[in-house]
Amino acid sequence: MGNSKDQSDVTLFNNQRFRDTDVMFKLSLLLLISSHLVASGKAEMVKNYFYGIVHKQVDWKDAFTLCQDAGGILATIMSPDESQEAREFLYTEKAKGSKSPCFIPRISEFQFWIAGQRRGVDQPNFCSRPFFWKTPEGELYMPFTDWSTGQPDCSGGNEGCLQMTDVSGFKMNDIRCDALMCALCQIGI
Repeated sequence: MGNSKDQSDVTLFNNQRFRDTDVMFKLSLLLLISSHLVASGKAEMVKNYFYGIVHKQVDWKDAFTLCQDAGGILATIMSPDESQEAREFLYTEKAKGSKSPCFIPRISEFQFWIAGQRRGVDQPNFCSRPFFWKTPEGELYMPFTDWSTGQPDCSGGNEGCLQMTDVSGFKMNDIRCDALMCALCQIGI
């Protein structure tokens, strides 16, 4: 695995970890670990995927890529049930407290990227444009949103990406795409 790419930890259910190196190795390892965890009762499969966290604070674009490199996608939240499942998973990360690499000490928050992005985020005056889920295959309509109170607000005229933060009970919030935080990934089985 002589890949010189940056080494990022990704945590799966019950804190099983693997390194961000060779994509084929990771995908094989994910399938093996996830099958074992589900079969042993140590993890619950959420539909045909499970959640994982990239334990590295990155911008939205890098989060999107790191989830793909890990064999999944940046999380899409399509229903109230999926929103609740994602929140429950993120609360397990929050329980680690300030020892978690996803804790941001300067603001005392846990923040996680999800796949939502405003259409035309790379163009001027994008605040009035709708959000969609961005996946490797393209854009998906957002049939469900679970916004934090007062959101989305496009504060400062430059909030074009979506996160979930513990301050709002892990509900959706728009934020600048260049902010740094961990990524919530969906890993398919």
